[in-house]
Amino acid sequence: MTQFKQRLEPKVILGQLTLKAFTDTDRERLFQAVRASSTELRPFLPWCHPKYSRRDALTWIQFAQATWRSRTQYAFLIEERATGALIGSVGLDSPTHDGAANLGYWIRSDCTGRGYASQAARALATLGLQQLELKQVLIKMSTHNTASRQVAIKTGAQFLREEKDGLTLHDAKHDALVYALTRPSIELMA
Repeated sequence: MTQFKQRLEPKVILGQLTLKAFTDTDRERLFQAVRASSTELRPFLPWCHPKYSRRDALTWIQFAQATWRSRTQYAFLIEERATGALIGSVGLDSPTHDGAANLGYWIRSDCTGRGYASQAARALATLGLQQLELKQVLIKMSTHNTASRQVAIKTGAQFLREEKDGLTLHDAKHDALVYALTRPSIELMA
């Protein structure tokens, strides 16, 4: 299993957001955010199922903590700085030997449309390219996930390709869109 070359800080302050590594005390907030958003998240995130439980939230947090320690994934919760409310999650995972990693994100349904996903995704992609020495941050989504596609575009990611049957969601193959952020694309958006 490939690891990230460096470690990230467990807390990142952005304009109106804070990215924080998950702790055991986030279980209830994560559970509530996922349950409030399951209808919108479920088609594109198979872990978000109708019976999502507090145990599922704790299992995810423990997994996120373990993968943080092993430097195979950096998952952050996204908080509104003003209120401290958990509004979603963003993460980098699946680092490769050739310097790429996958960027994923989701936002609580009642907090969408405010630019939070693109702000958090862009910030984490920048950290990945600069601090983790990645050459490329990839964003892969279902061709039907128009919200995720808009976030990728707003981060400055460049469209790479469409992959026939590129994703498996709920045991079914789906066509995927792949976008990429590189150091020059991040610098152009600065």
